[in-house]
Amino acid sequence: MRKIFPYILLSSLCLPGAGQAQTLNILTWEAYFSEELISAWEARTGATVNQIVFDNDEVRNTMLGTVRPGTLDLVTIDKVSAPLFGERGILVPVAQFSGTDNLRHLAPRWVESCGSFATPYPWGTMGLVYRRDILPQAPDSWRALLHPEATLIGHVGLLDNYIDTLAPSLILRDASISTDDEALLSDVYDELRALLPGVLTFDYALTFVGQQPQADSLHLALAYSGDERELNRLSGTDHWAYAVPQEGTALWIDCLAVVANSSNQALAMDFLNFMNTPELAAANSEAPGIATTNTAAVALQHEVFRNDPLVYPDADAGALFQEYEAITLNNILMRNRISSALVKLHESQ
Repeated sequence: MRKIFPYILLSSLCLPGAGQAQTLNILTWEAYFSEELISAWEARTGATVNQIVFDNDEVRNTMLGTVRPGTLDLVTIDKVSAPLFGERGILVPVAQFSGTDNLRHLAPRWVESCGSFATPYPWGTMGLVYRRDILPQAPDSWRALLHPEATLIGHVGLLDNYIDTLAPSLILRDASISTDDEALLSDVYDELRALLPGVLTFDYALTFVGQQPQADSLHLALAYSGDERELNRLSGTDHWAYAVPQEGTALWIDCLAVVANSSNQALAMDFLNFMNTPELAAANSEAPGIATTNTAAVALQHEVFRNDPLVYPDADAGALFQEYEAITLNNILMRNRISSALVKLHESQ
């Protein structure tokens, strides 16, 4: 497992000196690029990829917003945060990209989602990862997470995330996952607070299973499509599986953005172009089990993979799949207060 660098150490990762221009620094999620893709690009360019791994959006946003110039080159970012950072001049507008002809293979739907300052990478669903050796039946409702059975008390994982952690409760209320209704969000807080005695961790499941000695105590967790593969690799088992509750879920799209104060912008753009070569994009998507936004790549993937509804769900299935809409700053602040309060209360238990 790659190390998750604390924010306080980030400023020392890429000090000026010989060879800096030949290192591409990517701020990203754990296990988000296949080793084969990285090795192929490194062999082609002679450059080295340095992956700086985060495990929640808030940490990523703090790092991106305060990091010293020249430290980061590429960042994996969500569709809500990308325009906020882009409008502050922290990200390079996509219109200024050069040498990226392979971006033409990206689906217009996801290009629009990522906006003017980022380009789409993978997409998928939010759902539940579960230990099928402990839970032989797949959880089919968000109630399995929010109102767990007695045997799951103390074995549930949530996320330290001001957006996704609130979504299951909102979905059960037939509400928009982007709502700014303060009374509704207050009800969600009350429901999640009542769940706290049953929560084992707010760490991202991949982080918890990869780093914590009590990893075997996690049985059910809020997670994302493809996470079950990495969980099985980290645990050395085939116990983990993934399910999307019948009430529907959130569709997510992750984007890649070039950092404006990067000294390696051309190198970053070359990496974006290289990874969107259809054959490479197809393999890079199958490795972690996540859907690609590269339409030319989908046709090159194995039939079983591209026909798997847990990988490629019907993204146009109406209310069953919601995308996050633009969220106001006041909405973000309220949601952040809720998630922060929940984490602090859990830590005090």
